[in-house]
Amino acid sequence: MSKHSEIMKQVFAHMAGMVVVDQQSRIVFVEETYAKSRGFDSHQVIGRYVKDVIPTSKLPIVVETGKPILGDVFRYVGKTVICNRYPLIKDGIIIGAMSYQVFEGVDELFQSIQELRSQLDYYKEKMKKYAGVRYSLNDIIGSSPATVAIRTAILKTACTNATVLIQGETGTGKELVAHALHQESRRSHYPFVKLNCAAIPQELIESELFGYDEGAFTGARKTGKKGKFELADKGTLFLDEISQLSMAAQAKLLRVLQEKEIERIGGTETIPVNVRIVAATNDSLEEMVKQGSFRADLYYRLNVIPIKVAPLRERRSDIPLLVKKFTDKYGEQAGLVEVTVNPEAMALIMEYEWPGNIRELEHAVERAINICNSSIVELCHFEWLLPKIRSKGKTTAGWSIQDARAASEKEIILNALQATQGNKKKAAELLDIARPLLYQKMRRLGIN
Repeated sequence: MSKHSEIMKQVFAHMAGMVVVDQQSRIVFVEETYAKSRGFDSHQVIGRYVKDVIPTSKLPIVVETGKPILGDVFRYVGKTVICNRYPLIKDGIIIGAMSYQVFEGVDELFQSIQELRSQLDYYKEKMKKYAGVRYSLNDIIGSSPATVAIRTAILKTACTNATVLIQGETGTGKELVAHALHQESRRSHYPFVKLNCAAIPQELIESELFGYDEGAFTGARKTGKKGKFELADKGTLFLDEISQLSMAAQAKLLRVLQEKEIERIGGTETIPVNVRIVAATNDSLEEMVKQGSFRADLYYRLNVIPIKVAPLRERRSDIPLLVKKFTDKYGEQAGLVEVTVNPEAMALIMEYEWPGNIRELEHAVERAINICNSSIVELCHFEWLLPKIRSKGKTTAGWSIQDARAASEKEIILNALQATQGNKKKAAELLDIARPLLYQKMRRLGIN
C-alpha cells in the first residue's frame, strides 16, 4: 500500500460513521467503529449492496439523484445522530456516494439547548421586571365579548407604533391593558415607564416628564435628572389620568409628540426620544375639549387608536372567572386550600353593580376571605353588599336561599356554555360535573 493510500485510510478511519459506495451502491469503505456498532465486520461487507447491510441507508438515493442529503437526523443504537451524504462526481459522472456523521450525542446537545432556552426565559422574566412590566395578556381575565374585543385590540395594536388612548371607568383595568400592550409589542425588551398625572403636583409635572439640568431651580440635583421621556427611550411611556395635565403641560407634550424630541428644564440642548405614548383616563376627553379644558390638537394626537374598556356590569359573565382568580390569590395568601364561593354568595356578587369595577370586586373578595377564614365563602361574608343592592331597587334582598342558588347556578352554567361555545361536554368539564348532571340542571333551570 502506498504512503498516500495509508494516509487516506487513516483519514477515513477518523471520520465517524463514514460509509462509501460505488456507482452501483456497493460498499467500498465502512468506518470500523460504525461497522461494529451495526454488528458486522467492516472488511467482510466490501462489495455488497449497501441496503443489504444497512437497510436504512439513503446512499442509493444520492447515487441515483446526484443530490446531497444534508443535516439528516436519525437514531440508531439508542443515539440521535446528524448525518451528511454527498455524491462523488468525476468528469461530470457520478462514481459513487459517501456519508458521515456530523454530530453524535445530539440528545445531550438538545438537552443543552433546552437548558439554554429555560435560562433565556428566566432572564426574559427578569428583564420584564427590570423594564417595569407587571402584567401580560394572560392577566386580562374573562370570556365575554367585551373582554375578547380588548384582547383582540391589544394584539392588533401591539404591532404598530401609534399612540393609544385607553378609556374606561375607574377600576376597569386600564393600566393592565397598557402593560399587556407593551408586553406584546416590539418594544417589550425596552423600558415601560409609568406616570400618574393626577399624583404629581402640576408645578412638578414638567420636570417629571422632561427632566432638568443642573441649577434649573432651587433644590435641583447637582447632576440634573432624566425625565420620564428619557427613561422610556425605545420603550413605552404610560400616562395615566392624562386628563389631569395642566394646559401648559399639554402644550409641551404636544410638541414632543410632533417633534420627537425634548428639552430639559433649564437646558439648552434638544434630546431626541423614541417613545410610544399610551395614555389612559376615566374622563371623557371629547367633552373636556368642548369645555375648553383639554387641547383639541393633543386629543387628536392621543386618540389615534382608541381602546374602550367596558365596565364590569356590562361583562357580568367575566365575574365568576375573576372571582376564581381572586379567591386563588387571597386564599393562598391566607394559607387556605381550594377556596370556593357557594351559589348564594355568587348570586349576590352577580347582582351587584360594582361601580368600582374589577378593583372593587377584588377588594370585596379579599375582605370576604379574611372574614370567613375558611375554604368556603358564604352569603353572610358578602352581606355588607345587601344595603347597596337594596338602595338600587334590586330584588335579591327578598330572595329565598333556593332562589339565589338557582339564579347563581343558571348564571354559572350559562357562562360555561358561552365560554365553550355551547359544547356541553366541555362545559361539564369546565364545571367539574358529570355531563348527565349538567343536562339535568339545564332542564331544571330552563336552559335550552
